[in-house]
Amino acid sequence: MTAEQLLAALFNAGIVISVGATVLSLGMSFTVGQLVSPLRRVWLVIAMVVLNALVIPAFAWGIAKASPMNSQYVAGLVLATLGAGSAASLKAAQLARRADLPLAVSLAVVLQLVNIVAVPLWAGKVVTGASISAWDIVKSLLALVLLPLVVGLFVRARYAGHATSWQPELVKAANLALVIAMATGIAANWSTIVSLFGSWVSATAVAIVIVAGVLGLVLGGKSAEVRTTTGLVSAFRFGSLGLVIIGTQLNGNPTYLGPAIVFALIDFILPIALAVEIGHRAGATVPA
Repeated sequence: MTAEQLLAALFNAGIVISVGATVLSLGMSFTVGQLVSPLRRVWLVIAMVVLNALVIPAFAWGIAKASPMNSQYVAGLVLATLGAGSAASLKAAQLARRADLPLAVSLAVVLQLVNIVAVPLWAGKVVTGASISAWDIVKSLLALVLLPLVVGLFVRARYAGHATSWQPELVKAANLALVIAMATGIAANWSTIVSLFGSWVSATAVAIVIVAGVLGLVLGGKSAEVRTTTGLVSAFRFGSLGLVIIGTQLNGNPTYLGPAIVFALIDFILPIALAVEIGHRAGATVPA
């Protein structure tokens, strides 16, 4: 096995473990009742599904194509924007303090389930000139999203004590696996990724994150808590799903992987920084 093949194998394994462990830990964190309760706001949930599964990917694709960035990087960048319901948005909701955490969790779960249908459909449209199987993507997402979620909810319902102790360890495992995946992905495509930072790819990624967040804020309506929640959940894209597609369906092609990793990094840094600032302001307004 060559060094390049080893890095590719570590990247694919890291992404798969990270996604699976993240969703499994999410299932172990809450009961079915806790997840279902916020979903009684039916129209808000439907609007978030439409926004995150249809509107934001369409905007991302349009912005990327209109950007002066090299056209060969458009597909890779857009692939990283297709998934919604990132678990990172839940951490951001905690940091923001004024967000509705139960609503954020419920929306993340719903959006991750919607990804099983929406992401393969979008991926087939975005990637041209390459062999990509929508059914293979669906099977991967069923194994990586639906199965771990069901197992997590079952363990939470049947063995609540164990779930409480296992959940933090799963989060650590997911974070470590993601770090390994990102590190190996960057190492294998170092020259491509370095050339993309400071380029139109980075600027386009920033624009997409801002547009996604603003659309989520507008959808949230008058309530500050709901606005913060929908804004953060929409801004955080589930970029790992795009990386899974690139690794398994596109053989880790640097033309796709480079811009996807750049977007994933920017899409983590900007919303987290915003959440910290919101939390700081919220803390400053609370009397001692």
